[in-house]
Amino acid sequence: MMSKQQSDQTLRRLIMMGGLLLAIFAPPVLAQDKGLARPQLFNDLVECRLIADSAARLACYDQKVAQLDSAQKNNELVVADRAEVQEAERGVFGLKLPRIKLFSGNDDDQQITEITQTVASAKQLGRGKWFLILDDGATWVQTDTTMLSSYPKKGSSILIKRAAIGSFLAKVDGGRAFRIKRIVE
Repeated sequence: MMSKQQSDQTLRRLIMMGGLLLAIFAPPVLAQDKGLARPQLFNDLVECRLIADSAARLACYDQKVAQLDSAQKNNELVVADRAEVQEAERGVFGLKLPRIKLFSGNDDDQQITEITQTVASAKQLGRGKWFLILDDGATWVQTDTTMLSSYPKKGSSILIKRAAIGSFLAKVDGGRAFRIKRIVE
């Protein structure tokens, strides 16, 4: 079980990662929405293939790749594969972030619509509502008064799905669905 301090640190890291991803990817994504060009470093590399002479083309590639490598090492450029982007998206699932096509580019079909996690801790609040901390440090609270058929406990599996109008539904161990909201503590 995660301590409160570990949970807070994990949540802070996820929020910082989401903010970092927003800072890095938002300008290019917004630029694409306005029809602006890709980053110049990338365009320069792509243009190397237009060089007819093999030796000159190779020299161009070597130079541009070195510039990209330097930009990445100096944190001026972030390279992430799809799995890393999806992990970041799962980490911010349920948080209210600006609506930009940050994670899935122009393809809304790949937006994460549900996650399955493990409950790290659970406690019942007043009026039968539940307060849950998941194994990734995310904190969620029940927003309705639905009586759960299976009470959440450490090790329980929880499925959280996007629902209507920005809300979320959860099921603990396949039980009855209830409304839930992610909170930042």
